[in-house]
Amino acid sequence: MAEHLRATGGQVITRFPPEPNGFLHIGHAKAINVNFGYAKTHGGVCNLRYDDTNPEAEEQEYVDSILEIVRWLGFEPAQVLYSSDYFQQLYELAVRLIERGLAYVCHCTGEQIKEQRGGEDKRGPRFACAHRERPIAESLAEFQKMKEGRYAANEATLRMKMDLEDNNTQMWDLVAYRIMFKHHHRTGDTWCIYPTYDFTHCLCDSFENITHSLCTKEFFLSRQSYYWLCDAVEVYKPVQWEYSRLNVTNTLLSKRKIQALKTAGHITSLDDPRLYTLPALRRRGVPPQAINAFVRELGVTTSDTVIEVGRLENHIRGALNECAPRIMAAIHPLRVVLENLPESHFEELDVPYNPRDDSFGSRRVPFTRTLYIDRSDFRDVDSPDYFRLAPNKTVGLNSLAHPITCTGVRHAADGSISEVLCRYENEGSAPKPKSYIQWVADCPQRGSPVRIDEVRIYNQLFKSSSADEGSMKDVDPNSLEVVRGAVADVGLWDSIKRYAATAVGKKELGEHHVENLRFQFMRIGYFALDKDTELPLGAIEANKIEDAKLIMNRVVTLKEDSKKEA
Repeated sequence: MAEHLRATGGQVITRFPPEPNGFLHIGHAKAINVNFGYAKTHGGVCNLRYDDTNPEAEEQEYVDSILEIVRWLGFEPAQVLYSSDYFQQLYELAVRLIERGLAYVCHCTGEQIKEQRGGEDKRGPRFACAHRERPIAESLAEFQKMKEGRYAANEATLRMKMDLEDNNTQMWDLVAYRIMFKHHHRTGDTWCIYPTYDFTHCLCDSFENITHSLCTKEFFLSRQSYYWLCDAVEVYKPVQWEYSRLNVTNTLLSKRKIQALKTAGHITSLDDPRLYTLPALRRRGVPPQAINAFVRELGVTTSDTVIEVGRLENHIRGALNECAPRIMAAIHPLRVVLENLPESHFEELDVPYNPRDDSFGSRRVPFTRTLYIDRSDFRDVDSPDYFRLAPNKTVGLNSLAHPITCTGVRHAADGSISEVLCRYENEGSAPKPKSYIQWVADCPQRGSPVRIDEVRIYNQLFKSSSADEGSMKDVDPNSLEVVRGAVADVGLWDSIKRYAATAVGKKELGEHHVENLRFQFMRIGYFALDKDTELPLGAIEANKIEDAKLIMNRVVTLKEDSKKEA
């Protein structure tokens, strides 16, 4: 401890130690906030340490993604470290453990070890492995053979000689080293034996002078083995504290199950925006501050609870309300002709991006004889509880001085509505409208409408709130609706150009982080550009929208009931 205090000066040091075998998920967001937040609160630092001791599952893609996501959430590690940095030190401590009679090389199969630990339910009789009392010199020689690759995988392991009589399963002679002839992403083929999590974790914490090993409650039983190993090899022993993990309804976080969803064709990729991995949430357009606010609101406790996903969505709405410019759009556009206006009618309006915040600025929006409204804003059969456009009914148009009244409807050959005829009530008096709807002008010379190649409407992936082993059967086949042909007002393209003109925007777009372009489509929902968008900086700078391909994700619905018909 004295040596530890000399090295740290009493400073708090924590770490976030993910295994780079998959993308981080919403649960990791809590771990990141807890570890970085605790260190910051106490004037300390937090490291990022990759637990890269299993080359069978680890990939460089995940290594890169983890650091990127940590920074995306707003945290900067004091150091970026790897368990593989300590492979030689760990090996030497394994030898020390053998020399002290506290580890032995075992040749039992996995099934045999399971039987020694009381069988499948761990309630049967426990008994020692036949190799447990082999001479120290023999185990040292056998461990050397393992290191030299003279045993095949699964033919030998190094196990810690702990306490088989203890009621804690984490004291039943855990495996410390196993054989894997796999290429490691950092050490290559230098090693064919790799330490387990149970052996590595506490020792790396000790090497790095971690003061507080913060972990979720499933590691509570591991606290005893954590302390046992540090004491056994006589190294500095950090303190371990546990907290409850984050469980959220409608989410599936298991890497294996997510891969199964992809294999079955239920999702398109491992960052499909319907998932709750952090890259998937980022791709959907969720702001990082919403995720941080969500996990901080929950606090740090030891109580096991399942949080409604709606609480996360409320934080997403709150964050987007603060940062998303308001755009008029029609997901399912319906053509409207104002018959009493001349073909050449043209006006230009100054429309604010956020009527409640002048700092957002405004754009110049054209108004012409022909408009588009959303098809959901018109019914050809009226009803008393319906307040939007219908035959002989008057509605207001956002930002315009006068309302419109429907005077007729034209139908296509298949019976669908192809065009709505209206009168612009700019002369005389007209009934005061009970509702206002958004609209987009047909004015090609002013770049209106902005045509969106594809809108992806995401809903919950599962029909029920509990995603468990039966989740495959619970997948909602209608969780994704793809809409082509949506339109938006010129503010959409103008916002993209304004963002690209900033240093931050130019950098982010250059790295294709288009998800930072988020919008509120008025009365519809919040949307962001998807990574499948084609948005060359040259096209933006040259104002050539025809060279872009806009694909937008719905991030979240508006606070109001999205199913409301009135």
